[in-house]
Amino acid sequence: MKKIFKGVVNGNVIRLEESLDLPLGSRAIITLTTLKKDVQAEITDRQMKLLKKGFNLGKKLYTRRNELYGR
Repeated sequence: MKKIFKGVVNGNVIRLEESLDLPLGSRAIITLTTLKKDVQAEITDRQMKLLKKGFNLGKKLYTRRNELYGR
């Protein structure tokens, strides 16, 4: 099972932004990837632009109300 969690490093402690759904004593292998603040800001901006743009799920887009009724 592979899960991705975000967190902040404080010395030798990693504070995760969300709780783990693992039982106590679970063994895990940790892979760390550091993110620079400017890279993280760029990723956030890109994702926000995609959310604001919306998703075209293949529906026909109407520009006028009367197009809905096939007149």
